[in-house]
Amino acid sequence: MVIIDPAHGGSDIGIRLSDKEYEKNITLAISLALKKELEKLGNIRVQMTRVSDKLVSFSERKKIATSTQGELLVSVHINAGFGKNSTGYEIYYAGFRDAQTAQSNSKEILKDMARNKYLNDSIRLAQLIQKNMDNIFPRKSRGIRDAAIPVLEGLSIPAVIVEIGFATHPEDRKKLMDVKTQNTIAHALYQSIKDFY
Repeated sequence: MVIIDPAHGGSDIGIRLSDKEYEKNITLAISLALKKELEKLGNIRVQMTRVSDKLVSFSERKKIATSTQGELLVSVHINAGFGKNSTGYEIYYAGFRDAQTAQSNSKEILKDMARNKYLNDSIRLAQLIQKNMDNIFPRKSRGIRDAAIPVLEGLSIPAVIVEIGFATHPEDRKKLMDVKTQNTIAHALYQSIKDFY
């Protein structure tokens, strides 16, 4: 069971790419294309956190991931800011910083061991995504980053956020609004998940 999380939705439009295009629409389009490709494999089930233009809170997204017994989560976002020269993609996982704060009793140690496996698997998934995304944005990886991210916190499964390009960069923005590129991004994510399994 793979959880696909298209960022934003409903009144939360995310980043504006043009007068008619918002992050919420592009993340949903890519996520639906990814779902379609994964389901063709036959041995992967897909659960979306949203399949339409509706607002879904962080807590609802996490609840979907845990209640459906998801085994992996990919959250799709679009980046912005850091000046008009910022370009490329980034991959985030909720990292080892949180794991270091756990207590040292035996139950916590066992939890830590399990959590470290999920973190290692998250990094492995992030590396596969990085490799496959480089075909779309050659030499534009901004790296794999450990960060405290609400939608990923507390999940006991491999989970990553993919910031697929910068809406504030003219070339990235043009690519992100192109349907063909959106499908290519979906295929790169599909290939990464397939390689992960």
